[in-house]
Amino acid sequence: MKTIHILGVCALLACNSPSKGETETQVASETGTASEITTVTTAGPTSGTEDTTGTTAEPTTAGPTTGTSTTTTSTSTTDASTGPVTATETTTTTTGGGACVPLLCNGTLYACGDCMDNDGDGLVDQADPECVSPCDDREETFATGLPGDNMDPCKQDCFFDGNSGGGNGDCAWDLKCDPKSPGGDKCPYDENFNNCPQEQPQQCIDECQVPNGCDCFGCCTVVVEGMTYDIFLGDLDCALSDIGSCQLCTKNLDCDDECQPEECEVCFGETEPPPGCDEASCEGDAQPCEIDDKGQSDCPEDQYCKTGCCHALEPG
Repeated sequence: MKTIHILGVCALLACNSPSKGETETQVASETGTASEITTVTTAGPTSGTEDTTGTTAEPTTAGPTTGTSTTTTSTSTTDASTGPVTATETTTTTTGGGACVPLLCNGTLYACGDCMDNDGDGLVDQADPECVSPCDDREETFATGLPGDNMDPCKQDCFFDGNSGGGNGDCAWDLKCDPKSPGGDKCPYDENFNNCPQEQPQQCIDECQVPNGCDCFGCCTVVVEGMTYDIFLGDLDCALSDIGSCQLCTKNLDCDDECQPEECEVCFGETEPPPGCDEASCEGDAQPCEIDDKGQSDCPEDQYCKTGCCHALEPG
């Protein structure tokens, strides 16, 4: 009976073995990994040339990824009469973005262009909403920290031009005109002050690079935990982490660039397009842009990404 049983098994295996020219494929997988091994064998000689390709993915484990993936592909061509002819292996590695490239402002490297998380909030340079531009030396607050930048306690020109003082046709405002006293104790509101021009020169409106949601004097609207604040960026201590302590301000409507998220504009204090928008809406020829976790954008050289659009670097 034992002999009959063994013969029966052999006969069964013989019936199911590959015939001439057929292939047998075996797939083995291990629980808990993403590895898959495919083995291709050819039974008996074949006529002509047969190309077989096997791909092996490196094992991965559950949990956070590092943004880098590696794929190895091996390809062999086999001729029945001569054996293996060629063998090639290609390895491709992709990452979440390229290395951060520092952005200089008028030949100087400041905190908001140095590829470092200077304030320890996990956000680097352009990815940090408190970085108004690479010409900004304080990553922990909205203030620029640049010597000579908007330093007059009362008189204001274009907040975003990287300097104080203006010429003919430049923006002009006095913080004494604002009932909310954004100038604090150094420049309180004066209801009797009569030099408060609401209309600004056309040059101011054309040339001052005002972010979405700001006016030309640094009064900007931010939304924090569902609450809306009009904050003065000249407040040296104004930060998102303590938004309630920021000096509030009243916008100059003549040079206010109201943000319109319904039109896919990225508002000041935000780095991503509104829900439902694939990319930011930008004015004129400005290029939409994205910022990676290293603070690097896809803008052309000598430009930076703010409110979802590429802007030319203003000198400090």
